[in-house]
Amino acid sequence: MSTTAVLILPFFIASLIVAGPLISAAPSHAEVVGAFKSSPLQSQKVELLAQSHPILKESSVLADSANKSQKVVKIFATAYSSSVDETDDTPFITASGSHVRNGVIAANFLPFGSKVKLPAVFGDKVFTVEDRLKDGYNDRVDIWFPSKGEALKFGVQVIEMEIFD
Repeated sequence: MSTTAVLILPFFIASLIVAGPLISAAPSHAEVVGAFKSSPLQSQKVELLAQSHPILKESSVLADSANKSQKVVKIFATAYSSSVDETDDTPFITASGSHVRNGVIAANFLPFGSKVKLPAVFGDKVFTVEDRLKDGYNDRVDIWFPSKGEALKFGVQVIEMEIFD
């Protein structure tokens, strides 16, 4: 037997003496699987929102009514206005075909019509995804403002966004 084995052997035997009762008292694999299957988290519906994951931080929020969010994400928020230098040659028409107005946001990772809230900045105001950003901007939402000055004042912020069904 090597010197290393002789030095390690007493520690191994001691660990078996200490951990042995803990191992035998541990729940079996079947018990763990059974407890997991009966967990309320198993009944939750999971839906893919996008192929690109712009989420910096994500935490689940259980929804027990239509007024509660299904997901809360921390994301970049920018702002834009209806000017040709910030949009295309139809600055008052969104990518979904509607007219820009208060409460419109652009997001590449959510379907048109998705409802979101930005509570830290706008409280309970509900925004609707009706526009898109340039390709490659999958890590943010862009909030429409009536003037370029208001959009510039908003700047770029990292905020929590509540996403609804």
